Amino acid sequence: MKQFRSIQSFLFLALITSFVCCKSNTNSTDENPENTPAQQAPNVSELFSQMDSNNDGKLAKSEVEGPLLEDFSKIDTNNDGFLATEELEKGPKPEGRGPRENNSNSKNNVQKDFDVTINVDPTLFIKESLLQEITQEEHTLSNGTKALCYIITTASQPHEHKMGPWCPTHIEDGKDKGGIWFKDDKVYDVDGHFIANLKEFYSDEEWALFREDGSVKVTKTQEECEGAAKPDVEEEYHNYCVECLPEYYREKQSTYYIPVKPLYLENSNSLGRDGIGVAFNGVNFEAPAPTHAILAAHTLAPLDDAGGHVNPHAGYHYHAVTGSTKEVKQKDTHAVMIGYAMDGFGIYAHKDADGKVSTDLDDCNGHYDEVRGYHYHAGSAGSNQVLGCLHGASGSMSVKG
Repeated sequence: MKQFRSIQSFLFLALITSFVCCKSNTNSTDENPENTPAQQAPNVSELFSQMDSNNDGKLAKSEVEGPLLEDFSKIDTNNDGFLATEELEKGPKPEGRGPRENNSNSKNNVQKDFDVTINVDPTLFIKESLLQEITQEEHTLSNGTKALCYIITTASQPHEHKMGPWCPTHIEDGKDKGGIWFKDDKVYDVDGHFIANLKEFYSDEEWALFREDGSVKVTKTQEECEGAAKPDVEEEYHNYCVECLPEYYREKQSTYYIPVKPLYLENSNSLGRDGIGVAFNGVNFEAPAPTHAILAAHTLAPLDDAGGHVNPHAGYHYHAVTGSTKEVKQKDTHAVMIGYAMDGFGIYAHKDADGKVSTDLDDCNGHYDEVRGYHYHAGSAGSNQVLGCLHGASGSMSVKG
Protein backbone atom coordinates (compact mmCIF):
# COMPACT_ATOMS: atom_id res chain seq x y z
CA MET A 1 0.00 0.00 0.00
CA LYS A 2 1.37 3.44 -0.92
CA GLN A 3 2.56 5.68 1.87
CA PHE A 4 2.11 9.43 1.71
CA ARG A 5 3.89 12.72 2.44
CA SER A 6 2.32 16.08 3.36
CA ILE A 7 -0.33 17.36 0.96
CA GLN A 8 1.76 20.46 0.24
CA SER A 9 4.67 18.36 -0.98
CA PHE A 10 2.27 16.23 -2.94
CA LEU A 11 0.78 19.25 -4.71
CA PHE A 12 4.13 20.96 -5.26
CA LEU A 13 5.52 17.95 -7.10
CA ALA A 14 2.38 17.73 -9.23
CA LEU A 15 2.52 21.43 -10.01
CA ILE A 16 6.17 21.34 -11.08
CA THR A 17 5.50 18.32 -13.27
CA SER A 18 2.57 20.14 -14.89
CA PHE A 19 4.59 23.28 -15.52
CA VAL A 20 7.42 21.32 -17.15
CA CYS A 21 4.92 19.55 -19.39
CA CYS A 22 3.28 22.77 -20.56
CA LYS A 23 6.36 25.00 -20.62
CA SER A 24 9.25 22.71 -21.35
CA ASN A 25 11.32 25.51 -22.81
CA THR A 26 11.53 27.18 -19.36
CA ASN A 27 14.47 26.26 -17.14
CA SER A 28 13.68 24.93 -13.68
CA THR A 29 14.58 27.19 -10.75
CA ASP A 30 14.25 24.39 -8.19
CA GLU A 31 17.61 22.73 -8.76
CA ASN A 32 18.01 21.82 -5.10
CA PRO A 33 14.56 21.40 -3.53
CA GLU A 34 16.00 19.91 -0.32
CA ASN A 35 17.54 23.32 0.47
CA THR A 36 14.20 25.14 0.10
CA PRO A 37 12.82 26.21 3.51
CA ALA A 38 9.56 24.46 4.33
CA GLN A 39 7.87 27.70 5.28
CA GLN A 40 8.31 29.01 1.71
CA ALA A 41 6.18 26.26 0.18
CA PRO A 42 2.96 27.63 -1.35
CA ASN A 43 -0.30 26.63 0.33
CA VAL A 44 -3.07 24.56 -1.20
CA SER A 45 -5.06 27.58 -2.39
CA GLU A 46 -2.05 29.12 -4.11
CA LEU A 47 -1.13 25.89 -5.85
CA PHE A 48 -4.74 25.25 -6.83
CA SER A 49 -4.94 28.72 -8.40
CA GLN A 50 -1.81 28.07 -10.47
CA MET A 51 -2.94 24.65 -11.69
CA ASP A 52 -6.49 25.79 -12.52
CA SER A 53 -5.53 26.76 -16.08
CA ASN A 54 -9.08 27.56 -17.26
CA ASN A 55 -10.08 29.40 -14.06
CA ASP A 56 -13.24 27.35 -13.50
CA GLY A 57 -12.63 26.81 -9.79
CA LYS A 58 -11.90 23.09 -10.07
CA LEU A 59 -9.23 20.78 -11.46
CA ALA A 60 -9.90 18.33 -14.28
CA LYS A 61 -7.64 15.37 -15.00
CA SER A 62 -6.17 17.26 -17.96
CA GLU A 63 -4.92 19.99 -15.59
CA VAL A 64 -2.92 17.78 -13.22
CA GLU A 65 0.12 15.55 -13.55
CA GLY A 66 2.24 13.12 -11.55
CA PRO A 67 1.01 11.99 -8.09
CA LEU A 68 -2.14 14.11 -8.33
CA LEU A 69 -3.12 12.30 -11.50
CA GLU A 70 -2.23 8.89 -10.06
CA ASP A 71 -4.38 9.42 -6.95
CA PHE A 72 -7.10 11.46 -8.68
CA SER A 73 -9.90 9.01 -7.83
CA LYS A 74 -8.87 8.87 -4.17
CA ILE A 75 -8.95 12.64 -3.79
CA ASP A 76 -12.17 13.05 -5.85
CA THR A 77 -14.38 11.96 -2.96
CA ASN A 78 -17.66 13.06 -4.58
CA ASN A 79 -16.78 11.30 -7.86
CA ASP A 80 -17.71 14.28 -10.04
CA GLY A 81 -14.57 14.02 -12.16
CA PHE A 82 -13.02 17.19 -10.72
CA LEU A 83 -10.92 18.16 -7.69
CA ALA A 84 -12.02 21.03 -5.45
CA THR A 85 -9.79 22.83 -2.93
CA GLU A 86 -11.67 21.19 -0.07
CA GLU A 87 -10.92 17.74 -1.51
CA LEU A 88 -7.24 18.59 -1.86
CA GLU A 89 -7.03 19.83 1.72
CA LYS A 90 -8.69 16.67 3.01
CA GLY A 91 -6.86 14.38 0.59
CA PRO A 92 -4.45 11.57 1.50
CA LYS A 93 -1.31 12.80 3.23
CA PRO A 94 1.79 11.48 1.43
CA GLU A 95 4.58 10.01 3.56
CA GLY A 96 7.87 8.74 2.33
CA ARG A 97 7.17 8.70 -1.39
CA GLY A 98 10.53 8.71 -3.13
CA PRO A 99 11.49 10.99 -5.98
CA ARG A 100 9.86 10.17 -9.27
CA GLU A 101 11.22 10.59 -12.75
CA ASN A 102 9.70 13.46 -14.67
CA ASN A 103 8.41 11.94 -17.91
CA SER A 104 6.81 15.08 -19.24
CA ASN A 105 9.82 17.28 -19.98
CA SER A 106 11.09 18.03 -23.45
CA LYS A 107 13.75 15.32 -23.22
CA ASN A 108 11.38 12.49 -22.40
CA ASN A 109 8.17 13.76 -24.01
CA VAL A 110 9.20 12.39 -27.37
CA GLN A 111 7.62 12.61 -30.78
CA LYS A 112 5.51 9.75 -32.00
CA ASP A 113 5.48 9.32 -35.76
CA PHE A 114 2.35 8.13 -37.56
CA ASP A 115 2.11 6.73 -41.07
CA VAL A 116 -0.12 9.70 -41.93
CA THR A 117 0.43 13.28 -40.75
CA ILE A 118 -1.57 16.03 -42.45
CA ASN A 119 -0.05 19.50 -42.73
CA VAL A 120 -2.09 22.63 -42.05
CA ASP A 121 -3.87 23.94 -45.15
CA PRO A 122 -3.95 27.77 -44.97
CA THR A 123 -6.34 28.02 -47.93
CA LEU A 124 -9.17 26.74 -45.73
CA PHE A 125 -9.34 30.01 -43.79
CA ILE A 126 -11.93 32.54 -44.94
CA LYS A 127 -10.00 35.35 -46.62
CA GLU A 128 -12.38 38.04 -45.39
CA SER A 129 -11.50 37.06 -41.82
CA LEU A 130 -7.78 37.70 -42.29
CA LEU A 131 -6.22 41.05 -41.47
CA GLN A 132 -3.13 40.21 -43.51
CA GLU A 133 -1.87 37.48 -45.76
CA ILE A 134 -0.88 34.26 -44.02
CA THR A 135 2.92 33.97 -43.86
CA GLN A 136 5.48 31.50 -42.50
CA GLU A 137 8.11 32.00 -39.83
CA GLU A 138 10.26 29.84 -37.55
CA HIS A 139 8.79 29.83 -34.06
CA THR A 140 9.55 28.11 -30.74
CA LEU A 141 6.87 25.55 -29.82
CA SER A 142 5.65 24.56 -26.36
CA ASN A 143 8.21 21.75 -26.06
CA GLY A 144 11.13 24.06 -26.78
CA THR A 145 11.72 22.95 -30.36
CA LYS A 146 11.74 25.37 -33.28
CA ALA A 147 9.48 24.74 -36.23
CA LEU A 148 8.12 26.51 -39.28
CA CYS A 149 4.75 28.02 -38.38
CA TYR A 150 1.95 29.80 -40.17
CA ILE A 151 1.25 33.29 -38.84
CA ILE A 152 -2.50 33.92 -38.98
CA THR A 153 -3.81 37.35 -37.93
CA THR A 154 -7.56 37.90 -37.63
CA ALA A 155 -10.10 40.25 -36.11
CA SER A 156 -11.94 37.31 -34.47
CA GLN A 157 -15.16 38.34 -36.19
CA PRO A 158 -17.30 35.65 -37.84
CA HIS A 159 -18.59 36.04 -41.38
CA GLU A 160 -20.94 33.05 -41.46
CA HIS A 161 -23.26 34.11 -38.64
CA LYS A 162 -24.23 37.12 -36.55
CA MET A 163 -23.01 37.51 -32.98
CA GLY A 164 -25.58 37.46 -30.18
CA PRO A 165 -28.07 37.88 -28.75
CA TRP A 166 -27.14 36.60 -25.30
CA CYS A 167 -29.51 37.88 -22.61
CA PRO A 168 -33.28 38.39 -22.90
CA THR A 169 -34.54 41.68 -21.47
CA HIS A 170 -37.81 40.42 -19.96
CA ILE A 171 -39.04 37.13 -18.52
CA GLU A 172 -41.71 37.00 -21.24
CA ASP A 173 -39.14 37.11 -24.08
CA GLY A 174 -38.90 34.14 -26.43
CA LYS A 175 -35.80 32.17 -27.34
CA ASP A 176 -35.04 34.51 -30.24
CA LYS A 177 -34.14 37.18 -27.67
CA GLY A 178 -31.43 35.17 -25.92
CA GLY A 179 -28.64 32.66 -26.42
CA ILE A 180 -27.92 29.23 -24.95
CA TRP A 181 -26.60 27.75 -21.72
CA PHE A 182 -25.48 24.27 -20.73
CA LYS A 183 -25.72 21.90 -17.82
CA ASP A 184 -24.99 18.17 -17.52
CA ASP A 185 -24.06 17.96 -21.21
CA LYS A 186 -27.39 19.44 -22.30
CA VAL A 187 -28.07 22.75 -24.07
CA TYR A 188 -30.88 25.09 -22.99
CA ASP A 189 -32.37 28.18 -24.63
CA VAL A 190 -31.86 31.26 -22.48
CA ASP A 191 -35.31 32.75 -22.94
CA GLY A 192 -37.40 34.66 -20.41
CA HIS A 193 -38.85 31.47 -18.96
CA PHE A 194 -35.35 30.06 -18.37
CA ILE A 195 -34.31 33.24 -16.51
CA ALA A 196 -37.47 33.20 -14.43
CA ASN A 197 -36.94 29.59 -13.36
CA LEU A 198 -33.25 29.61 -12.41
CA LYS A 199 -34.13 28.91 -8.77
CA GLU A 200 -35.67 25.60 -9.79
CA PHE A 201 -33.06 24.91 -12.48
CA TYR A 202 -30.19 25.09 -9.99
CA SER A 203 -32.19 24.24 -6.84
CA ASP A 204 -30.95 27.47 -5.27
CA GLU A 205 -33.25 30.15 -3.84
CA GLU A 206 -30.62 32.90 -4.20
CA TRP A 207 -31.07 33.19 -7.96
CA ALA A 208 -32.84 36.46 -8.85
CA LEU A 209 -31.86 37.74 -12.31
CA PHE A 210 -35.08 39.68 -12.83
CA ARG A 211 -36.87 42.55 -11.10
CA GLU A 212 -40.43 42.81 -9.82
CA ASP A 213 -41.58 44.24 -13.14
CA GLY A 214 -40.17 41.21 -14.99
CA SER A 215 -37.20 43.02 -16.53
CA VAL A 216 -33.95 41.07 -16.59
CA LYS A 217 -30.83 42.50 -14.94
CA VAL A 218 -28.40 42.73 -17.87
CA THR A 219 -24.99 44.43 -18.07
CA LYS A 220 -25.55 47.52 -20.24
CA THR A 221 -22.13 49.15 -20.58
CA GLN A 222 -18.51 48.14 -21.13
CA GLU A 223 -17.74 48.99 -17.50
CA GLU A 224 -20.54 46.74 -16.26
CA CYS A 225 -19.44 43.99 -18.66
CA GLU A 226 -15.87 44.11 -17.34
CA GLY A 227 -17.05 43.99 -13.75
CA ALA A 228 -19.11 40.86 -14.39
CA ALA A 229 -17.29 38.95 -17.15
CA LYS A 230 -14.59 37.37 -15.01
CA PRO A 231 -14.33 34.47 -12.54
CA ASP A 232 -14.19 36.82 -9.53
CA VAL A 233 -17.41 38.65 -10.36
CA GLU A 234 -17.67 42.04 -8.68
CA GLU A 235 -20.31 41.91 -5.96
CA GLU A 236 -22.54 44.59 -7.47
CA TYR A 237 -23.02 42.37 -10.54
CA HIS A 238 -24.01 39.22 -8.70
CA ASN A 239 -27.36 38.00 -10.03
CA TYR A 240 -26.83 39.56 -13.45
CA CYS A 241 -27.00 38.24 -16.98
CA VAL A 242 -23.68 39.16 -18.60
CA GLU A 243 -23.81 40.59 -22.10
CA CYS A 244 -20.56 42.03 -23.45
CA LEU A 245 -21.02 43.51 -26.91
CA PRO A 246 -18.50 42.95 -29.73
CA GLU A 247 -18.27 46.69 -30.42
CA TYR A 248 -16.61 47.18 -27.02
CA TYR A 249 -13.53 45.37 -28.35
CA ARG A 250 -13.69 46.03 -32.09
CA GLU A 251 -9.98 46.84 -32.30
CA LYS A 252 -8.81 43.48 -30.97
CA GLN A 253 -6.53 41.41 -33.19
CA SER A 254 -5.69 37.75 -32.65
CA THR A 255 -2.43 36.33 -33.95
CA TYR A 256 -1.86 32.59 -34.14
CA TYR A 257 1.45 30.77 -34.66
CA ILE A 258 0.47 27.27 -35.77
CA PRO A 259 3.08 24.68 -36.84
CA VAL A 260 2.90 23.86 -40.55
CA LYS A 261 3.47 20.19 -39.78
CA PRO A 262 1.99 19.06 -36.45
CA LEU A 263 4.27 17.21 -34.03
CA TYR A 264 2.53 14.56 -31.90
CA LEU A 265 3.96 14.07 -28.41
CA GLU A 266 3.48 11.00 -26.22
CA ASN A 267 2.43 13.14 -23.25
CA SER A 268 -0.45 15.58 -23.60
CA ASN A 269 -0.42 19.23 -22.49
CA SER A 270 -3.19 20.71 -20.39
CA LEU A 271 -5.08 23.65 -21.85
CA GLY A 272 -3.82 27.14 -21.02
CA ARG A 273 -5.79 30.35 -20.64
CA ASP A 274 -5.14 31.45 -24.20
CA GLY A 275 -6.95 30.06 -27.23
CA ILE A 276 -6.74 26.33 -27.88
CA GLY A 277 -7.47 26.55 -31.59
CA VAL A 278 -9.05 28.60 -34.32
CA ALA A 279 -12.09 28.19 -36.57
CA PHE A 280 -11.79 28.84 -40.30
CA ASN A 281 -13.41 32.25 -39.73
CA GLY A 282 -10.52 33.35 -37.48
CA VAL A 283 -12.42 33.13 -34.19
CA ASN A 284 -10.59 31.28 -31.43
CA PHE A 285 -11.77 28.22 -29.56
CA GLU A 286 -11.28 28.72 -25.83
CA ALA A 287 -10.74 26.40 -22.88
CA PRO A 288 -13.87 25.59 -20.82
CA ALA A 289 -15.71 28.61 -19.43
CA PRO A 290 -15.17 29.07 -15.64
CA THR A 291 -18.76 28.18 -14.86
CA HIS A 292 -18.11 27.08 -11.27
CA ALA A 293 -16.94 30.55 -10.24
CA ILE A 294 -19.55 32.38 -12.32
CA LEU A 295 -22.48 30.38 -10.98
CA ALA A 296 -21.22 30.83 -7.42
CA ALA A 297 -21.94 34.55 -7.93
CA HIS A 298 -25.40 33.70 -9.32
CA THR A 299 -24.29 35.19 -12.60
CA LEU A 300 -25.09 33.86 -16.05
CA ALA A 301 -22.86 34.45 -19.09
CA PRO A 302 -24.80 32.86 -21.98
CA LEU A 303 -23.33 31.86 -25.31
CA ASP A 304 -25.06 32.88 -28.52
CA ASP A 305 -26.56 30.21 -30.76
CA ALA A 306 -23.16 29.81 -32.46
CA GLY A 307 -21.53 28.88 -29.15
CA GLY A 308 -19.70 32.18 -28.62
CA HIS A 309 -19.64 35.19 -26.37
CA VAL A 310 -17.39 38.16 -25.64
CA ASN A 311 -14.97 38.90 -22.83
CA PRO A 312 -12.47 41.73 -22.30
CA HIS A 313 -9.43 39.50 -22.83
CA ALA A 314 -10.23 37.64 -26.03
CA GLY A 315 -13.12 39.55 -27.56
CA TYR A 316 -15.54 37.23 -29.34
CA HIS A 317 -14.65 33.53 -28.95
CA TYR A 318 -16.23 30.06 -28.86
CA HIS A 319 -16.81 27.69 -25.95
CA ALA A 320 -19.04 25.36 -27.96
CA VAL A 321 -19.39 24.07 -31.50
CA THR A 322 -22.96 24.22 -32.80
CA GLY A 323 -22.51 23.90 -36.57
CA SER A 324 -22.66 27.64 -37.29
CA THR A 325 -19.15 28.10 -38.70
CA LYS A 326 -17.49 27.07 -41.98
CA GLU A 327 -17.35 23.29 -42.36
CA VAL A 328 -15.14 21.27 -44.69
CA LYS A 329 -16.93 18.09 -45.75
CA GLN A 330 -15.01 14.85 -45.99
CA LYS A 331 -15.15 12.36 -48.87
CA ASP A 332 -16.32 9.66 -46.47
CA THR A 333 -18.92 9.86 -43.69
CA HIS A 334 -16.42 11.27 -41.21
CA ALA A 335 -17.37 14.40 -39.28
CA VAL A 336 -16.78 17.73 -41.04
CA MET A 337 -13.64 19.73 -40.32
CA ILE A 338 -14.14 23.04 -38.48
CA GLY A 339 -10.65 24.41 -37.76
CA TYR A 340 -7.19 23.76 -36.34
CA ALA A 341 -5.87 23.31 -32.83
CA MET A 342 -2.85 25.33 -31.71
CA ASP A 343 -0.63 22.30 -32.34
CA GLY A 344 -1.67 22.10 -36.01
CA PHE A 345 -3.89 19.03 -35.76
CA GLY A 346 -7.33 19.38 -37.33
CA ILE A 347 -10.51 19.84 -35.30
CA TYR A 348 -13.64 18.08 -36.55
CA ALA A 349 -17.26 18.20 -35.49
CA HIS A 350 -18.64 16.10 -32.66
CA LYS A 351 -20.76 13.80 -34.84
CA ASP A 352 -20.21 12.27 -38.26
CA ALA A 353 -22.55 12.45 -41.27
CA ASP A 354 -24.64 9.61 -39.82
CA GLY A 355 -25.03 11.34 -36.48
CA LYS A 356 -22.62 8.99 -34.72
CA VAL A 357 -20.03 9.98 -32.10
CA SER A 358 -16.52 8.49 -32.12
CA THR A 359 -16.06 6.11 -29.20
CA ASP A 360 -12.26 5.73 -29.28
CA LEU A 361 -11.22 9.28 -28.40
CA ASP A 362 -8.40 9.94 -25.95
CA ASP A 363 -8.54 12.46 -23.07
CA CYS A 364 -7.84 15.29 -25.51
CA ASN A 365 -10.83 14.27 -27.71
CA GLY A 366 -8.42 12.96 -30.35
CA HIS A 367 -7.76 9.78 -32.33
CA TYR A 368 -6.04 8.58 -35.49
CA ASP A 369 -7.23 7.35 -38.86
CA GLU A 370 -5.37 6.67 -42.10
CA VAL A 371 -7.07 9.51 -43.98
CA ARG A 372 -6.71 12.44 -41.58
CA GLY A 373 -3.90 11.20 -39.33
CA TYR A 374 -4.20 12.22 -35.69
CA HIS A 375 -6.97 14.79 -35.19
CA TYR A 376 -9.51 16.04 -32.68
CA HIS A 377 -13.29 16.02 -32.38
CA ALA A 378 -15.07 18.88 -30.64
CA GLY A 379 -16.97 17.99 -27.50
CA SER A 380 -20.75 18.15 -27.55
CA ALA A 381 -22.27 21.64 -27.44
CA GLY A 382 -23.40 21.09 -23.86
CA SER A 383 -20.10 19.80 -22.53
CA ASN A 384 -18.33 23.17 -22.10
CA GLN A 385 -15.26 21.51 -23.61
CA VAL A 386 -14.19 21.88 -27.23
CA LEU A 387 -10.99 19.92 -26.50
CA GLY A 388 -9.78 18.15 -23.37
CA CYS A 389 -6.06 18.86 -23.85
CA LEU A 390 -3.48 19.08 -26.65
CA HIS A 391 -1.37 16.14 -27.78
CA GLY A 392 0.98 18.10 -29.98
CA ALA A 393 3.73 20.66 -29.59
CA SER A 394 1.75 23.89 -29.60
CA GLY A 395 2.39 27.20 -31.22
CA SER A 396 1.07 30.31 -29.51
CA MET A 397 -1.72 32.84 -29.67
CA SER A 398 -1.80 36.48 -28.61
CA VAL A 399 -4.47 39.18 -28.53
CA LYS A 400 -3.86 42.90 -28.70
CA GLY A 401 -6.02 45.97 -28.94
